[in-house]
Amino acid sequence: MNACCDVVNRGVAAWKGESICGDIRWKTDRSRHRHWQPVWETLTIDPKMRLRDYRCASRGEGKVIIGNGGAEMGVRGYVSAYDAETGNLVWRFYTVPGDPSKPFESPFLEKAAKTWSGEWWKNGGGGTVWDAMAYDPQLDLLYIGSGNADPWARRIRNARAQDNLLASSIIALRPDTGEYVWHYQENPGDEWDYDSAEQIILADLRIDGQLRQVLLHAPKEWFLLRT
Repeated sequence: MNACCDVVNRGVAAWKGESICGDIRWKTDRSRHRHWQPVWETLTIDPKMRLRDYRCASRGEGKVIIGNGGAEMGVRGYVSAYDAETGNLVWRFYTVPGDPSKPFESPFLEKAAKTWSGEWWKNGGGGTVWDAMAYDPQLDLLYIGSGNADPWARRIRNARAQDNLLASSIIALRPDTGEYVWHYQENPGDEWDYDSAEQIILADLRIDGQLRQVLLHAPKEWFLLRT
């Protein structure tokens, strides 16, 4: 088994008295609590790639959202939403652009491709979503954090002074469709593994006398960011 980043799980989701989690078999499983009887399981990645299922998150409308690890292993990062009742794929959002000779999965990825150079897609690009996820029910936004670009060294991936979107970024998506809404790249053109996959905290803070909805994030750069 050629998996990345150890035999770990970064969270279990609960749905109607049942548990949903990712495991080392690269599968997402839904089980009944009382007897741990499997209800469904689904393969979430290409097993030929060194991806690793990590964190599951559930949402009231019946979707299970999961990312993966392995940005250093020549893979392309993404986050996927599955139907909590059936395990069927609903949508998938890629965090970095793929081969530009093929159709882009979204208009934003076509724009993001302009922040890369050379033949980056042959190394996958990285940007895996291995931990950070948060859902804001008031704004109906799903926030995810993406991992480092691949390879780490900018000179190897021919990055020059480019940003390499959407690696090392906080990304806001519409949870029903996976549609891109906005992003903030915390470390443009990263070459130190200063990724943005660390946990996201949503809070209401009073700032200059005004109550504001904020997103708090402390990535590997050693800064606490407020957006």
